[in-house]
Amino acid sequence: MAEKKVTILDNGEGLFNTHVVLEDVQQVIGEQMNTKARLGENTKYTVVGDGNGFMSRVVMVEPEWTVDDDHLPNKFVLKITSCMHVHTLVEKMRSANPNALSPEHEAAMWAMFEAEAQQLHNREVNLYKITEKWNKSDVLLSPKIYFSKKFDANNKTKGFLGMEFVNDITIRHLYANAKPHELHPVLRSVATLQAESLKMTEEERASVTGYDFKQLMGSMMNEDGMKSIYEQTRAINRERLTEKANTIEAFGLEVVNFDLACNLNKYMGIERDVLVHGDLWAANILWKEDDGKFSVSKVIDYQLIHMGNPAEDLVRLFLSTLSGSDRQAHWERLVEQFYEYFLEALGDQDIPYSLEQLKESYRHYFVSGGLVMMPMYGPIAEAKLSYATDTEHVEEYREILTEKAEHLMEDLERWHLYSKDTTKKHQESEVVN
Repeated sequence: MAEKKVTILDNGEGLFNTHVVLEDVQQVIGEQMNTKARLGENTKYTVVGDGNGFMSRVVMVEPEWTVDDDHLPNKFVLKITSCMHVHTLVEKMRSANPNALSPEHEAAMWAMFEAEAQQLHNREVNLYKITEKWNKSDVLLSPKIYFSKKFDANNKTKGFLGMEFVNDITIRHLYANAKPHELHPVLRSVATLQAESLKMTEEERASVTGYDFKQLMGSMMNEDGMKSIYEQTRAINRERLTEKANTIEAFGLEVVNFDLACNLNKYMGIERDVLVHGDLWAANILWKEDDGKFSVSKVIDYQLIHMGNPAEDLVRLFLSTLSGSDRQAHWERLVEQFYEYFLEALGDQDIPYSLEQLKESYRHYFVSGGLVMMPMYGPIAEAKLSYATDTEHVEEYREILTEKAEHLMEDLERWHLYSKDTTKKHQESEVVN
């Protein structure tokens, strides 16, 4: 009987059910950190971030180094590519709607994840190598990278990063609300990322290119998948969300406009793509807390990095971190603040897009970005809540999620109708001309 092929989709027999074993890590540390030190037997390994990561297993390592080298960290984070959490999400989708994924769609989805998981990791490694040259870490807020292992033709299952451990940080998840002004450091970071990306060489651009929104989301955003997403949204609070979810569902698949989402710069008349974080949501922002006041410490997880439209990150950031009412009231001023940071970071470079093009991009991308965020308020938030230790606040958290979902669906209707109308007018204008 033929032995089953082991893939990145499967759980492994290495560290915390991944395919990476300790010797893989030891070897890369020795080579890339120029040391003979090894991780001693008293080294402590702790899984952190469960319920946050989507395509990775994150481990805090407290080393007992066998050799004292001054440049070796006292702690570091080991991020290992893994599809473990994808399995959890699929099971939650099935529990909400057993027909959410047909066998054909599920097979296509897993085939996509098998190929894409490796490329996501490699692009993140490539990005860190690029940004190291920029000397902008204080503005970009990205963690320091100590070592990494990429996937290649001979390595299909073992990809990992060793990065800086940041003490005394917290994550304000979807069921917490940040204040609009607290997002300014993130806006400055994204603005700097975009501005610096305009200086990248063709080789550098190619090394972070390959993300395909339609390929990544298409297997979930079909007719059955969308039904499941709407049902998961209703389940957050049936009394307050059922009617709103029904309104959006009545639009059918016309709200799933992959052409607009994937070619937004073309629609907006923006001639140059910029670097997009791609996964700039609440779980990827690390905060410091001092006497009840929060400040941004780091922005992490660049697996979905790609060249694209400047508003993509803003939609995802605002939807995940702000209350629905604050987002509706302040999104335009926050976009204006972001643009000020962008112009400042550009210096004497040519300006690739106007403020009005940015605002129009936000309005048109909102529906795609919002539909992707809806499962975050449902099964992904539920998964995170299952890890919560402060159970007395669970109802408070659910109220925050409900409020965010209410306002999200209000704006899905608003911006879908707006985008549909303006796109139609644009097409009619092209025919006339």
